[in-house]
Amino acid sequence: MHAGTGILAVVGSVCMTLALALAWCLAGVRSSRFVKRCFPNPQYLLKAHLDFLMMTGLLFVFFLVFEHLRLTPPIAIVVAMSAGSLGNPSGFLALALKPDLPQKPATPFGSLMVLSFTATTIGYGGAAWYVAHAIVHTASSIRG
Repeated sequence: MHAGTGILAVVGSVCMTLALALAWCLAGVRSSRFVKRCFPNPQYLLKAHLDFLMMTGLLFVFFLVFEHLRLTPPIAIVVAMSAGSLGNPSGFLALALKPDLPQKPATPFGSLMVLSFTATTIGYGGAAWYVAHAIVHTASSIRG
């Protein structure tokens, strides 16, 4: 296992742990006034939970693909994937806690979300193209 790909598995494990914690919060919102007051917008709490689960799956899939193909992705791709996978769902969590956060890109919260979305796009897009390039290169070297 390469250190870079190992980071994906670690961040995937963190995302899974956060998704599980949020599942308990979702249960608490339905049964506890205190938890309901902590999360005034449970729809965003559900979105955060689901997004952490989705990021968990994506991180583990790319970890396994990189390991299976014996690829070492550039560290910039790994960092972007990791930052975006933590940042995007965290934005939903922030909105679950404080639904009135200004979301326009010129605000601090909006700027953070733009950076997170950009990191996610660069990371996952870069990872997909890195894998595709490696497969095409391998296939052409086998034929040639």
